Amino acid sequence: MTALQPEADLTQQLAALDQLRERLPLTDPDRHALDVDADQRFAQLASDHPEACKPTSHHQRVALLLNAVISQGGEWTTRRVQRFYRAAGIPAPLRATARKDLHALHMQGHLVLHEEDAGRRFYTVNTRKA
Repeated sequence: MTALQPEADLTQQLAALDQLRERLPLTDPDRHALDVDADQRFAQLASDHPEACKPTSHHQRVALLLNAVISQGGEWTTRRVQRFYRAAGIPAPLRATARKDLHALHMQGHLVLHEEDAGRRFYTVNTRKA
């Protein structure tokens, strides 16, 4: 087994999950469970093989961000995401990229958007049980 093989296996598994989502009429909780399972498997794989699993796709980058948000907690802004990406060596430290990734996790139900203060927006981990 080579160092790159786990990434290839995960890519195949994620593709199979995408095909399953297209064929099955899943409810939102079921779809959420599939997303969480894929995100958790990639995050574990990335932490086990950091040299082989440099995030190259949006899905991989967002999975690493989700893992960081859950493990670190707190308020997540675009600036904090940019710092996380730089520290992780991810070549996507643009503000728009951070905003899109946070929005993707919010739309998947992982994060809660807070916009109470004018001009300030941040996300926190969604702790409500579905």
